[in-house]
Amino acid sequence: MLHRLTHRQIEAFRAVIETGKITAAADVLGTTQPSVSKIIADLEHVAGFGLFERRGRQVIPTQEALALYEEVERSFVGMSEISRVIEDIRDFRKGSLLVAGMPALALKFLPDVIADFVAEEPGISVSLRARSSQAVMRHLSSQQFDLGFAALDTDHPAVLREPIFTSGMLAVLPIGHALGVKDFLEPLDFDQQPFIALGAEIGTRSETDLFLSSGPARPRIVAEAQLSASICELVAAGAGISIVEPVTATHFGFSGRVLVRPLVPEQSFRYDLLLPALRKPSRVASRFLELVEKKFAYFFEK
Repeated sequence: MLHRLTHRQIEAFRAVIETGKITAAADVLGTTQPSVSKIIADLEHVAGFGLFERRGRQVIPTQEALALYEEVERSFVGMSEISRVIEDIRDFRKGSLLVAGMPALALKFLPDVIADFVAEEPGISVSLRARSSQAVMRHLSSQQFDLGFAALDTDHPAVLREPIFTSGMLAVLPIGHALGVKDFLEPLDFDQQPFIALGAEIGTRSETDLFLSSGPARPRIVAEAQLSASICELVAAGAGISIVEPVTATHFGFSGRVLVRPLVPEQSFRYDLLLPALRKPSRVASRFLELVEKKFAYFFEK
């Protein structure tokens, strides 16, 4: 059994084989010629057979040395591949990201962020799951997802939840609606108006009901929908007016398909970032979050 075989000995052996000279090998290794000679002598002692024949300044590998070199090359090719993978990970040329998001963010906002991200980091693959906020929480609690985006007022011991952006909910009106002349809408403005409501099972519904009751206002509910985007589609089609979370409302407002107005008093809506509690965010996840935060800032500065 071999003893005292070191990585440095193998490095020196490889360098001598490839350069054909002890002095050249010393330059490659950043050391001296006597040092390389000693390392090779030590390796020959450990191996129990000669590796080189000296002919002046040239060193000629023995048949045994050539057989050994074949195996060494296989090992070094493996090490080179590992080094390449390390560099790829470090420079964001390799990796993946698994994201779960509530529909209000996963239908438009997050795809826009992902498009910017993969343009900057083409080696990273991103997978997006659109789920309800409660389902996003369950996904993150499995520790298999990297990032989650939701709107919640409950916690889970395996998930870290923190606010990532807060803004006021917005009224959405069909183009040309009479209330469009107002700079903001109050509860009484909704009285007897045809209204598209969130489904009763959606948490934000209670906040909308609270706002309307402070008037008090009694809108005529003509339809219900679970998604803000569906509500905005109904509003754009002229079915009624509504109140939705700010990201979806702003998207539809930018497109020119609905009118968007703030509410007085303001009804805040908070988007949460969810992280798996049992591991730190990867460098890729942290980079993605930077773009998410920039997108929120840019989105609401327009």
